[in-house]
Amino acid sequence: MEEPGALIRGVIFFFAGGDAGITGAVGIATIALLGLHPGTLFPVRRSFVVIAIVVSVLLIVCGTPIVPFWFQIATLLWLIAMSRYVAMRKVDVRTASEHKKSNVQHVLFLASFGWLAAIVLFELPIHFRALPSDHVTQLLVIGDSVTAGLNDGEDTWPIQLTRAVAINVVDASQPGATLRSARKQNELLEGRSGHIVLEIGGNDMLEGLPVARFESELDSLLSEVTQPDRTIVMFELPLPPFCTGYGAAQRKQAARHGVFLVPKRRFAQVLTTSGATVDGIHLSMRGQTSMMSLVRSFVCARSPSGCGNYQRLERTSNAILPKGRVS
Repeated sequence: MEEPGALIRGVIFFFAGGDAGITGAVGIATIALLGLHPGTLFPVRRSFVVIAIVVSVLLIVCGTPIVPFWFQIATLLWLIAMSRYVAMRKVDVRTASEHKKSNVQHVLFLASFGWLAAIVLFELPIHFRALPSDHVTQLLVIGDSVTAGLNDGEDTWPIQLTRAVAINVVDASQPGATLRSARKQNELLEGRSGHIVLEIGGNDMLEGLPVARFESELDSLLSEVTQPDRTIVMFELPLPPFCTGYGAAQRKQAARHGVFLVPKRRFAQVLTTSGATVDGIHLSMRGQTSMMSLVRSFVCARSPSGCGNYQRLERTSNAILPKGRVS
């Protein structure tokens, strides 16, 4: 496989990074605000409005912002109320007094504005939540082939990080890793403390693991990884259309276990940068450098520049052996 073209990469980033859902929400709210504004009607043809609504709904369905179930129910009730009001107004404007209609318009108008504001507020904490700010001396890494690379000898981001920051990096990542197999990676790191980066779960999602099982496996992994002397940072998965459940499971378990999340938009940005991948998923040299810069900015911002130490671990039978060391 080859890296996708610029247009395809842009589309992938638009959906996987979460912009599609936000754009659709803005579209729906804008249509509602314009249509329900007291004393005004749409100054455009109805066909344009219908098309705009359909496109906005499709964007929301394909890239839904991760919101609680109660908010989804509230959204449905809001849409029903808005549709009924518009239909009643067009059928017979004399069915209610002007004062009553004006009050209903004001309520729905404010509800539309509040709905959009709520969606934005649900997303903002993920993007602006403070990540670990303390000094990092040792970084433990659990991941799949995005981190480990496809072949031995690749200059992966954990290796590059030790050339930029004076820290110790212990890398247990393995190509093809899943949430279940990542627990074996954690066994390799037993007894080690420090900051730990999790880049895992993508293979489970792409293989179609049921969301309930995905969440259960993630819960088990985080239960074993989380220790009093560790600070956990996990990459939020960029989500394909109709995969919101995986993102919701990640956020739920991250909150439960006190895990910091790197926003999916930042991860998606790395994966969709020109020349960053060899096939749309696995990182090239440029992509590994971009990933290193992302980890450095989120996890190692206060660590001094310099030359650190790198060690990669692997399991052979029942023995844990260092696979390589770079100083």
